[in-house]
Order: sequence, then C-alpha cells, then structure tokens
Amino acid sequence: MTTYPGGPGPAALPGQRMTPEQLMHFYAGMIARALEQNRLRPIVVPLFDGPQLRAFAIHLEVGVPAERVEKIASAVALAAHSSSCRIARDHGKLLVEVPKAPEERRKLGAAAVERFKPPTSWHVALGLSVTGQPVWYDLDDPNIAHLAIGGTTGSGKTVALRWLLYRLAVQNSPAQLGFVMVDKKGHDLAPYFGKSAHLRHPIVSNPFDGARLLAWATGEMDRRLAANQREPKLVVVIEEIGDLLMVNGEVEGFLARIAQVGRAAGVHLVVTTQQPGARSLGDALTNFTARLLGRVATATKTFGAAGRAKTMADLLLGHGDFLLITAGAEIRLQAPLITGLQYGQIPRVERVPSLDDALPLVVRLADLQRDPRGRPGRELGEADYRAIEQALADGISVGALAARFGIGSERARRLHAAYWEQNGEEDDL
Repeated sequence: MTTYPGGPGPAALPGQRMTPEQLMHFYAGMIARALEQNRLRPIVVPLFDGPQLRAFAIHLEVGVPAERVEKIASAVALAAHSSSCRIARDHGKLLVEVPKAPEERRKLGAAAVERFKPPTSWHVALGLSVTGQPVWYDLDDPNIAHLAIGGTTGSGKTVALRWLLYRLAVQNSPAQLGFVMVDKKGHDLAPYFGKSAHLRHPIVSNPFDGARLLAWATGEMDRRLAANQREPKLVVVIEEIGDLLMVNGEVEGFLARIAQVGRAAGVHLVVTTQQPGARSLGDALTNFTARLLGRVATATKTFGAAGRAKTMADLLLGHGDFLLITAGAEIRLQAPLITGLQYGQIPRVERVPSLDDALPLVVRLADLQRDPRGRPGRELGEADYRAIEQALADGISVGALAARFGIGSERARRLHAAYWEQNGEEDDL
C-alpha cells in the first residue's frame, strides 16, 4: 500500500471546505494513487503550500529511475487537479511542483522574506523556495559575481530587480556600495531609486548615455585593477540590456570585459533581458554564471535562456515565479512584492552626484567605423578617436575630417552628425 503522512486524504465535513493542510494531504494521496497505478510504490510527502504552487516530495524505491515519474508528469498533474506540473530532482528525492488554480494564488509579502537574517550584508534572500526556505544570492561570491534576470513580459523580472537593489541598499552603506543604473523606460527604476544615496550618477534612460556609462564603468574597473582596489563595490544595473547592445558593437566588448574580470575589482553587473541567451548577452554570457530566470514563452526557448536542458522554464507561472540557475544548483523560488514601505527605508540625498565630466564622449562613435557600403575602412585606435573628438570640437568640416584622417566622406559625415547630436548642438554641413 502506498503511504504518505496523513493517510488517504481527509475529507471535509458536508458544507465545509478543506483547510490548506487538509488539501495538501488530499493531493498527496491523489498523486500517490496515480503513481501506484503506473506500477510505482512511492512515498509522497506534502512539503509546502506556497503562494502560487503546492510542493510535494516523492521518495522512490531503491533502484527505480526518476525518469519513470518524469514520463508520467501529465498523469501526476491530472491527479493533483492541475493542467501541468514540474518535476525536479533534489538530493535523492523528486519534487513535484503543482500550480494552484488562478483564484487560489496570492502574492508573497516582503515580511515573509525579511524575517530571515542574512549571513552577511552581501547576502540577499531573493525569495522563498518551494520548500519555504530563503534562497540566498551572495554578491560577494566570486562564482556568481554577475546576475542576469530574464523572462517574458509579466514574469516579474523588474520587481525582482527592485527587490535585489532595495535589499543591497538597506544592508550596505553608500561608503560600501555604489550604483550606476540604466533605466530604458525611465519609470522602472528612476521613481524608486532616483534619489538613492548609493547612486554615483543620475539614472539614465537614453541608451547612448547608457553606453557612455558602461564605458566609464569599464575604465573604472581598469583603474581599480591597476591599483589593486576592490572597495567600495560598484554595481552596474541595466534594464533591458538588448537595447544597449544595439547602440554599437563596443558595448558588447565592455560587457564581456566587466563580466570576465570585474569581480576582481569589485565591479558587478546586474542586467535584465527578455531572453538571457547568446543573442542578448553575446560574449559576456559565459561569465554570467548566475541567472534568475522567469517564465519563458515556449519550451523550445528554454535551453537558450537557461543554458541547460530540462529546466521546464516554460512551466513557470510568472508574477515572481523564478528559477535561480548557477553552476551547481537550480532552485525554484517565489520573489516577494516590494511596496512603498520598503522603498522608504532606502537612504536618500537631495542631489545625486554626476560623472558627466568623466564619461567618455566617443563611445557612440565607435560603431561607425564600418563603411556602410561594406568596405572595412581604416581601423581607428583610441588615439585616433581622441584626435577626431578634438577636431570635431574645434569645428572641423566633414570634408576636412575625411581628408585629415583618411576615413572617407560618408564615414566622416556620420561621425560628424553623431558627435553634434550627442553634444546637443547643430552645425551646418
């Protein structure tokens, strides 16, 4: 006889609804019977009644492969009165994660997560696991120094990002931690962190300004490496990294360099993207060893987004339902909903400092090296760009620019137009 705590599942008295505990035992019994009908003899244990799903542990007899349960996931879901379920492996047992009906789902409040004390100021509880335990992300861990948050619209990635930044800000002083942020829409981060005392520069929304900020961060990283400096930590936050990558090809190189060696200088990347794969992160992808992955549109896209097979990220429910994927673990969690009460705890200043005098001006021009007719043109080095910038500032004409640097008239015209557009002035050609 298949066994599980609580017997065959208590029934409610006539006219009464089952309690949450009774429902957990009832569904455990139903899952056990479904497995038994498929010639398995499991022990099914109720684990956690979460905000959006119910979790159960399945213990199989010694020698029974987990694939036998995974192959009948649809039968398990049907037994639990659901259209789908996700089956994951966890230290010698199987976890069955059954979505609740939409009307049963609830949000996870911040207090449910904040009651857990972080081991260090760099540890952030991203949410609660399917077993009700905090899932920690350690910014100081060199193995997960950079984080990519991905998922489709409605997955909750922006809320998860705000939660992470909020916890880092309240757990660390501005002397310990600094932020630079790119907020494409202008309303995902700016209203909540726009006056944060941790900001090293006002939040920018223009992708060209974001590219300049990323170029500055790369230079700051190089300066720190040369000086063997790691503190204070600097977190570069980019909402929708794909938009920044479209500015020019050099942005991808900046990302890759920071992702590769930034942790040694205390410089970290936290980015969001619809699809955290090679298309959106490029060469930097291999160094984003931590991904917080929300719902993915289709099963065919899960491998590229997760970087591994069998995550079933397409079965995530959205609204803060995530997988934290690292080199050694894959943990499902529910992220909390942050409210104005939490934002009010962030240290604030009246005037955010500015890096305008230190931001490179030529980053936007770098991608204009390519001749639009497909010819490679002369390769320009850093010294060339400085000279071009100075010449443009002195008012050089398009024809003179082309002649002086041997770059062709069309290329010179684009450099000329880009420079004056970036600097907010117009100049007659």
